[in-house]
Amino acid sequence: MRVGDFELHLLVAGGWRNDGGATFGVVPKILWERQKPADDKNMIPSACNALVVRHRGKVLVCETGIGNKLSEKRALQVSQWEPEALLSGLSRLGIRPEEVDAVLSSHLHWDHAGGFTRRADGSVRVTFPKAKHFVQRAELDFALKPDPRSAAGGYVAEDFVPVADAGLLELIEGEAEVLPGVWLRLVGGHTPGSQVIVFRAGELGVVLTGDLVGMTPHLRLTWTSGADLDVLRVIEEKARLFEEASRHRWLLVLGHETERPAGYLNSDGGWAPEPQLPPQ
Repeated sequence: MRVGDFELHLLVAGGWRNDGGATFGVVPKILWERQKPADDKNMIPSACNALVVRHRGKVLVCETGIGNKLSEKRALQVSQWEPEALLSGLSRLGIRPEEVDAVLSSHLHWDHAGGFTRRADGSVRVTFPKAKHFVQRAELDFALKPDPRSAAGGYVAEDFVPVADAGLLELIEGEAEVLPGVWLRLVGGHTPGSQVIVFRAGELGVVLTGDLVGMTPHLRLTWTSGADLDVLRVIEEKARLFEEASRHRWLLVLGHETERPAGYLNSDGGWAPEPQLPPQ
């Protein structure tokens, strides 16, 4: 699909099964399970959606999923699927890892930045060795010294520390245009340095929402994730994004939706999937 000068490809970089309560927080199960039925362990499928963008001779990878570094035990615990899906998808597009120019991630949690690095031949290596990796300074600072809850499983140092050691982390503060038409907007809420990734071509826009809007049920303003650190900030930023997306008819790509993750908000709050951008 093309939006202005941007050539977009939606890849599913694998996924896992997440606890329904963690996904929907205080929303009663009797409400969310109508849209996302859980298994007998209360787990629901959660995709790691990534966007690959070609623009003015450059290749951008937006979100990298979990990657291949989980231990066999941990992978079984979370029912991870297709740990190599991102690289397989890039290969189908004719893109080698060393040809990627920039990596954009909404935040540094294990299910978004896990693919920054990969395990190969017994060691951990940077997956995209020539790419600048753009993250918020506030996110890196928090990931290095998280609160006790986030330290219990949100961040994995070997996802991003090797990238920093290689001199490939580009730290930004607030809202910034990192490449022509490519904007990163600090939204916080889920984590202190969470950001959304925005591609602008005139009035047209595409937004990769990360965990600000993880799944289609989260399109309801007050439905938030149990992992959000600042729920009121999440609601405030969702309201801002929804207003812009509705007014300009921006295309939204939801971070973890397993069905029809790319689409538009209707004036009545409904979801209109974009048929030209199916997940691959």
